[in-house]
Parts: sequence; C-alpha cells; structure tokens
Amino acid sequence: MAHVWLHAAVSDDWNILPLDDGAVAVRSADLLRSASGEQEAWVVLGPASVSINAHPLDTGIRVLRDRDELRVGASRAFFSTETLPTIVSFPGERPVLCARCKLEILAGSPAVRCPQCRIWHHQSDESPCWTYHTTCTNCDQPTALDANYRWSPEAL
Repeated sequence: MAHVWLHAAVSDDWNILPLDDGAVAVRSADLLRSASGEQEAWVVLGPASVSINAHPLDTGIRVLRDRDELRVGASRAFFSTETLPTIVSFPGERPVLCARCKLEILAGSPAVRCPQCRIWHHQSDESPCWTYHTTCTNCDQPTALDANYRWSPEAL
C-alpha cells in the first residue's frame, strides 16, 4: 500500500499516512489513486505553490513516483510505494509455483507476495517458504514479517 511520510516540524519526526482510500488531502494538495487490476497510480493535484522534487506543479497535476518529495511552503512530505510483506490468502487467479519450494500455491492458502519483486511464496507452519531465509528467493527483500520500511526520509 502506498503511503506518505509527513514531516512534523515541531518534533522533527516523520509520520506515516497510509493511502488506503482513493483520495487524500496533504496540505494544499490532493492525492488521487487510479487503479486497474493490480496496477495503481497516484497523481497529485494542486496549485503552483506545491512543488514535486523542487519543481513547481505548474500544470496542476503530476503522476507520483516512489520517493517523490512534495513541498508546500516549509512543509515537506515524501510519497512512497514501498509495502511490507504480509501473509494473505492466496487469490488463486491462476496456478503459481512457490519461488522457494517450487510446489503449487493453492487458492486460499497462506502466502506472501514479495513487495519488491512480486513473486509468491508459501508461508505457513507446514511450509514457511517466505521466512525460510533472511531474504526473498528472487531478490534482496528481507523476509522478516515484523520488519519496518527499508527506506525513510530520516536519512536525508
């Protein structure tokens, strides 16, 4: 799920605002979601006083990309598409083999889809394929189910 990192000027902390609805207001800008199947895109609408990556929003609209910085005056926020790994009931739209054990993942069985490479893995007591190793079978995504986001604007 996409989210926005909001800077709290008083405490100098970064707070996460999940974008689970189709629209949200962030300062003077509106973020809108457009979805088609599993594909989604977020756009920002606002006046030219809103800037994305230090460029004014002259046209009033822009498609957002991961880690785009939004500024309205002194207020800062960052858009992020990073998601955390979670166990879900496998939708079973089509047959899929687990990336680790190479056995079919059955519809309704507990599974994890890697947030980074989008490959499915079993994840149950009987088949702990996702948590079997410290990283995904296909990429460097950590497999800890209690992990935090890999990127945050705190390092900037």
